[in-house]
Amino acid sequence: MSDLLECLLQIKGLRETAERATALVHDLDADRWGRATPEGPSAAELLGQLAEIESLYGASLRLMLAAPRPGLPAFDAQSLLALGRYRRWDAGEALERFLARRRDNLELLDRCSADDLSRVGVHPIRREMTIADLVALMLASDVDRLGEIRRVLGAGRPGL
Repeated sequence: MSDLLECLLQIKGLRETAERATALVHDLDADRWGRATPEGPSAAELLGQLAEIESLYGASLRLMLAAPRPGLPAFDAQSLLALGRYRRWDAGEALERFLARRRDNLELLDRCSADDLSRVGVHPIRREMTIADLVALMLASDVDRLGEIRRVLGAGRPGL
């Protein structure tokens, strides 16, 4: 029961990420989002990466719901950055894509039963993981990525 409650709280956290990302995009001008940093990608590129990662999480989620113990793909976030196909996206477009993908995944998670949340997939690195484990991973990724976006946007600006 506590695992189910924890998972439901994490799904709520996934919703809150969408709200936080929306607030960030609307609170800051587009110019700041597009500025690359000496250390790495712009905030808009990081938001685009979040949209790409959401697609991959969605694919894993669907595999786990559709097949018994499917093999799950491993991916590297830095490889996604190297693809760079979203480098043309401005912050608004990256946000729009992220929100659409997150909305699709949340709709699917909202329909999951407790039994569904315990369905298992096999990841090449993490080994066996449940949908609840995947939700926790998604939320941890959100926290990391939004922190990185805030760091890039807030370089030299306290309180962001």
